[in-house]
Amino acid sequence: MTAALDLVRDLIAFDTTSRDSNLALIDYAQSLLEKAGARCRRSYNQEGDKANLFATIGPDGDGGFVLSGHTDVVPVDGQDWSSDPFKPQVRDGKLYGRGACDMKGFVGTALALAPDIAKAKLKRPIHFALSYDEEVGCVGVKSLLDDLKAQGIKPGLAIIGEPTLMSIVGAHKGGAKLVTRCCGREHHSSGPEKGANAVMMAGEFVSLLDSVWDELRADADPRFDPPHSTVQATVIQGGTAVNILAKEADVTWEYRCLPDRDPDKIIARVKSRAEAEVLPKYRRRAPEAKFDTVLHAQYPGLVMDEESPAVRLARELTGANRVEAVAYGTEAGHFQSYGIPAVICGPGSIDQAHRPDEFCALSELEACEAFLRKVIAKAST
Repeated sequence: MTAALDLVRDLIAFDTTSRDSNLALIDYAQSLLEKAGARCRRSYNQEGDKANLFATIGPDGDGGFVLSGHTDVVPVDGQDWSSDPFKPQVRDGKLYGRGACDMKGFVGTALALAPDIAKAKLKRPIHFALSYDEEVGCVGVKSLLDDLKAQGIKPGLAIIGEPTLMSIVGAHKGGAKLVTRCCGREHHSSGPEKGANAVMMAGEFVSLLDSVWDELRADADPRFDPPHSTVQATVIQGGTAVNILAKEADVTWEYRCLPDRDPDKIIARVKSRAEAEVLPKYRRRAPEAKFDTVLHAQYPGLVMDEESPAVRLARELTGANRVEAVAYGTEAGHFQSYGIPAVICGPGSIDQAHRPDEFCALSELEACEAFLRKVIAKAST
């Protein structure tokens, strides 16, 4: 456990907040893996300042198990931490630091086992998949999977080590980040009917999102909490002065959709209702008034398949008698959409993710190491 804990500490010390580069961490991980004999390849973002790393130990050919995790973390801005979030500390049996559970605990534990994987007599390969920008919409993993497809690399299954308290998760919702620009017409605020106030348009658009959410409640799947798809606004920006009707206002919103439902229908419903119910009032004052919606990031849900090789393997190695579903999103849906069966199982609790004083219990890291050693043993049979 000491080696794994030390490696997790090392990873936390890299500030890989999504707005910044992750290359220093990728360099570190690749060096460790190559020392263990791994065959490594990278795929980059358009700017070249972020990279995915895919590494293989063991025999060539199709199949094998992917140990997958993202390298980026969410910001600590404005959070009240008891200690430096990038200088990990162990207190009362818990490892504190940004990314301790989400998800450098899993990634560090897996990397620490690379020398043992190299020594094992593997009958099938073990792959490492480390991605960038998961926290801003599972952006990086798509180029990683595109690269595997282009190279004809076909892993047998993927284990995504998001924090589940080492429970088996076989389904999660899909989601997206969208921004709707409300476009109106500027005018002096003393004559509100001579212009179109984009901030007021934005308020009505947010109210409409809440109404669409109410409609979605009727279609429920009790395995999830909440059991239905959701839609909500999370950020509003607009306006220049108290006495000017705003020309533009942006509403950032999201949906989280049950994995076997069509998310495009949610977007289409929002757009059609906004056109029919909100715009007519503003177009009477300003014919140019409009809503422009841009999809910034989207990830698919993970559809439950309890008979998939990934779920069967995880249940066999953990002894779990149930497979859970969660509302948050992961990269597992992308793996599944590329034809790679996926399951989610990792150390720590999602309740600690993204919060100040994020931690992962040392007992969780120990359970993760024990689980991964079983994965190595299975790959050797």
